[in-house]
Amino acid sequence: MDISILIPVYNVEKYLEQCLKSIPHNNLGMELICLNDGSSDSSLSIIESAARDDKRIVVINKQNEGYGASLNRGIREARGRYIGIIEPDDFLDGDMFAALYRFAQELDFPDIVKSPYWSVSEIDDHDRRHCGYHGCIQAAKQPFCIEDEPLLLRYHPSIWSAIYRKDFLDSYGICFKEVPGAGWVDNPFMVETLCQARTIAYVNEAFYCYREDRAGSSTNSIADYRMPLDRWIEMTQTLKRIGIHSRQIWDIHAYRCLYNLNVARHACNYSSNKAEWRRYAKHMLKQVPSTCLIHAIKYAL
Repeated sequence: MDISILIPVYNVEKYLEQCLKSIPHNNLGMELICLNDGSSDSSLSIIESAARDDKRIVVINKQNEGYGASLNRGIREARGRYIGIIEPDDFLDGDMFAALYRFAQELDFPDIVKSPYWSVSEIDDHDRRHCGYHGCIQAAKQPFCIEDEPLLLRYHPSIWSAIYRKDFLDSYGICFKEVPGAGWVDNPFMVETLCQARTIAYVNEAFYCYREDRAGSSTNSIADYRMPLDRWIEMTQTLKRIGIHSRQIWDIHAYRCLYNLNVARHACNYSSNKAEWRRYAKHMLKQVPSTCLIHAIKYAL
């Protein structure tokens, strides 16, 4: 099996059929592992119906545990050399997985093959713009490591516009934090993968279409101010544990500290927890050198 695509499904009946149909058939050995996380709408029946027509689809029906637990189950079940992720409210425009896998073959199967993505309007699928790092990754060599292209850590985690070699994930014990809902667990996964990969390849062509402004998504509605702050603290612990000393990486991480603190101020429960937010802020700001905080400003511009 060449590649396993993980699709965590939870109450996305409006988008699910488009998502599944957007994944092209090709000559790769591919499985689409649809993980129904206790949906209460018609999502399960949609993927079961699709599986009858598309033999690549594997349906796993499970109780609700959250995004991270669903993807961890998928990683355990996956049989492919590489693992990809597509979120069921997004879709592909082109054969992303074939393009990334073929580039991996050319480069003797690096740990990660990454690409940019399209940010798509909820109202019109054709209203789209390039992501922040499109055209900015100018790798002097392929493959490379994150110290060569630290800007990959600056923008949206976009863990789904990439493929990951399964034995790389397994050898480092990389998995998702298991919390209720989505919980921004893509953030620590981004750091765990990009910062521990010895070989990263990059294809500067966008295939993945991400509905950034979908109502009800975890990026648009944050109930608990602690969520983005806890994820940043976990990323900090990872950087220290694996021994990252690059000033540029820590500058970017300092920028993400300021960004997450600001996001937390827009959470539903922020106004009643301002004092606790200030305690978090004091703790977080102590984790990065003051010079990094100064340099972080340039990443905010």
